[in-house]
Amino acid sequence: MEHMIAIDGGGTSCRALVADGNGVMLGRGKAGSANIMTDMEGACKNIVAASEAACREAGLSPDVIRSSGALLGLAGANIGNYGERIRALLPFRRSIVETDALIALNGAIGAEDGAMAILGTGSIFMARSKGAIRSVGGWGFMVGDLGSGARVGRALLQEALLAHDNVHRGSPLTSEILRRFEDDPQTLVEYAHMARPGEFGTFAPLVFEYAERGDPIGNALIEGAVRSIEEALEAIMPPDCGRLCLLGGLARLYEPFLGPRFRKLVKEPRGDALEGALGLALQRFHGTEERRHG
Repeated sequence: MEHMIAIDGGGTSCRALVADGNGVMLGRGKAGSANIMTDMEGACKNIVAASEAACREAGLSPDVIRSSGALLGLAGANIGNYGERIRALLPFRRSIVETDALIALNGAIGAEDGAMAILGTGSIFMARSKGAIRSVGGWGFMVGDLGSGARVGRALLQEALLAHDNVHRGSPLTSEILRRFEDDPQTLVEYAHMARPGEFGTFAPLVFEYAERGDPIGNALIEGAVRSIEEALEAIMPPDCGRLCLLGGLARLYEPFLGPRFRKLVKEPRGDALEGALGLALQRFHGTEERRHG
């Protein structure tokens, strides 16, 4: 196979990497969300757009993707038949669809044992111990993704409405949210009914910002999210775990709030999810996990 495509598709963006048949990385590209549970057709378009952009950066024709093998790590690939459905739509010569968590784990800890938490628009937790992989979460915004930006953002909007109704005592954070919706709860509700997980997630950094100022609602929301994160880590981490990698847009924000047991295990990831996807592509297509930089 002359070229390989590696894809990291999540709820916020889709990143692509094109490599030659030996695994030498040639170019990268990026497009919009590739959460196949939320928008199958949109995800497919963004996967293709990111792949074509990677080819252009590498000085290749975008048509190269049609003769290439692709390893895709996609949000939602672990649910139902979503993985098979997106595979049927893709233009690659051969497509292997895995979860975005698996490629992230492969990139973060390499061939060693360890654990990982992805904390972004969604959330998922995964660990490898003696070759066995265990995961928790990744069930999507409606019934899962605890500790995620989407769930924290939605909880913030809920607290703003409770403060408006004088059910809960408000705070500067809830006042700021209501101000953004022109102090009109109906405008907030209309937005919430139409919002996608990524749109809820845009409010999460504000929660951390206000928590650092001592905002009581900001702190309560983060404390609840951290409890969920630590419960998930407890469920997957082997007793002798020596490496925990925190990934995703909220990872740095969450780290100081974790308990001492978890903080002392946190280490920088060895590589990113795209490198993890390329490693898996080499393994699946050529029987090797060697990764090379061009």
